[in-house]
Amino acid sequence: MRNPERPDGAPELRRAPRARYWLAIAALVALVSGLLAGCGAGVRVSRTADRTQATATQPVVTTVSASTTAKPSPHAGAPTIIVGDGNWPEQFIIGQLYRLALEQQGYTVRLSTNIGEPAVRLTGLSTGSLDVYPEYLNAWDSSVAGLSRGFASTRAAFAAGKRYARRQGLVLLKPTPFSDTSALAVTSEYARLNHLHSIADLRHGPKLALGWPTTFQASSAASLPELEEAYHLRPFVRGMTAGAQYGRLDSGDIQVAWANTTDPELTGPKYRLLTDPKHVFGFGNVVPVTTPAVLRAEGPAFRRTLNRVDALLTLRAVRGLNAEYLLGRPPEEIARQFLEGNGVLPPARYAPVPSTTTVTTQTATNAFHSNTTVFGSG
Repeated sequence: MRNPERPDGAPELRRAPRARYWLAIAALVALVSGLLAGCGAGVRVSRTADRTQATATQPVVTTVSASTTAKPSPHAGAPTIIVGDGNWPEQFIIGQLYRLALEQQGYTVRLSTNIGEPAVRLTGLSTGSLDVYPEYLNAWDSSVAGLSRGFASTRAAFAAGKRYARRQGLVLLKPTPFSDTSALAVTSEYARLNHLHSIADLRHGPKLALGWPTTFQASSAASLPELEEAYHLRPFVRGMTAGAQYGRLDSGDIQVAWANTTDPELTGPKYRLLTDPKHVFGFGNVVPVTTPAVLRAEGPAFRRTLNRVDALLTLRAVRGLNAEYLLGRPPEEIARQFLEGNGVLPPARYAPVPSTTTVTTQTATNAFHSNTTVFGSG
């Protein structure tokens, strides 16, 4: 039959039965959906109750109903983990590293800062107000376990601390590669001119002035008299405040200075730490302290996550993290960037907003070293 409304008088097409019509529509929808799934960007799919519509626009943004397709966290039923840290910059950063890594695994974490002295920490572990905290191995062995003898290696120090922990119903996880202890620092130039490599070499050099924090002379586990006796040193001791040592070395006012192995100033070549072959300063590797009950309740991913983070903490890495703090960056930001860079967290989708914190180098240095402790000395 010819269609009078068409200019070419073409025959009118017969309408398909309704069932075939809807089958054709369904096939078209399936085809478009398959193309969209393969192409991704450049198409937006909006779904309503009664229609499917495809339009070319911006990259795909997919909204998924959490009640139907979201994966439940594998640790959703686990108790909240309470992570503690000490009251100084390095501990702030480690606490954030633990928190962020555990949250990435689906745990709920609460960070408790400045958790107090060892006795308070142990009470927290026994009462359940604390689940895990990073401790320095020397501090654990001397202040908690009461072990006064020295150790020849990190392995020996850890084994002794682990035995004591087991007797107390506690668990020490694996130690970090880095060790935070007291140390003696010199300028690299002074070391070169006087052929200095270890503390023992100071005995054969010229008479020197040693800068030592006055507050540490009596309280440090590795006291100044112990150091002098072990290496037969008789230096001229000049008191100083913690944080002033590198400026005093630069000025020539002192030739040797007390330092911490993780001081951010040691990231560059200007200063050198003298080795401690007699291990007077001991081993200050960080060991997470927890309980068997926590390990059972949180599952193997808890231990595995903390061990993974701690394995990344080399001496060079920790000095770098401390240097970031010295520049005024907040601990959470420092920790997040470190974990992203090492594959523990997924990379940020957007460039981080630069910190608005402005801190002068000297102010930051004073703040950093004013919180430095002698944990790890002994």
